[in-house]
Amino acid sequence: MRLLFKSINLDTIEHYLKLWKLVAQKSSDYSSGVLLCWERSLGYQLAFEEDEDLAWIRGKSPYEHYLAPVGRWDHGDWGDIIRARFGGEAEFHLVPEALLNIWRAQLGNAVEAVENRGSWEYLHLVDDLAELSGKNYMRKRNRVHQFIKQNPYEYLPITEELLPRLVEFQEEWCESYKIFSDSGSIERESEGIIRNILGNWSNLPQMMGGAIEVFGHIIAYTVAEAVDDELIMIHFEKASLEYNAAYQVINHEFLLNQGRQFRVVNREEDMDDPGLRDAKMSYHPMDFVKKFTVKIRL
Repeated sequence: MRLLFKSINLDTIEHYLKLWKLVAQKSSDYSSGVLLCWERSLGYQLAFEEDEDLAWIRGKSPYEHYLAPVGRWDHGDWGDIIRARFGGEAEFHLVPEALLNIWRAQLGNAVEAVENRGSWEYLHLVDDLAELSGKNYMRKRNRVHQFIKQNPYEYLPITEELLPRLVEFQEEWCESYKIFSDSGSIERESEGIIRNILGNWSNLPQMMGGAIEVFGHIIAYTVAEAVDDELIMIHFEKASLEYNAAYQVINHEFLLNQGRQFRVVNREEDMDDPGLRDAKMSYHPMDFVKKFTVKIRL
């Protein structure tokens, strides 16, 4: 069976989201915000199968690769499905653990999986990060309180009127951070944020976010995606290097002001960066979304 892949845009994302709601374990890599942000640089495309309630995701860059299928995972025979579309051998990246377990139960030794620790997504209770109470969060709480004492700031929910200022800040942030990391990756992410996320804000009702303003200047912002009544995902969190604790403050203020309607927040992966891993672990995650590279040989 030939899969007909289409470009990712607002129309295909709207269709895709209906299938994503059926997924038993939701990973940020499959969210509309991440797919839209990286659709150009990774060459993401979607193929829909209405009869199977499935969407397939293909990336064309830096080489052709496939992510896990999205939709109804409780199919009768995954062996038949994969044979019909990929032949006797297929490889999938960033496969959530729940789907891997289904494939293992059905396909047994035909499934070979390699755990990818750098792609684990960090899960937290919203109340923990909004309140920062208790001994575990004492250092975070102290840094936030110190920032509050030193800076006359205001928290601003993202609105259409705020978007031009966020674009300007994102461009400045990109220039500042290119000296610390892979400049190509930072520029591609920045382009995707400005063009596909902030540029389409009014057409993306699932997106929400806020910014910190000090003396009339944006010094940090966050963009998140409401997944369902329980779960929110933090996709993009950017802060100025000039303000100590700005990252901790925007994380705390967003969840305190706009995130309390949700129970769990997904703060995404650490990409095997030691410093980023230490920072994420310091927030004491309650659980992870574990992901794998999976080869299936039938």
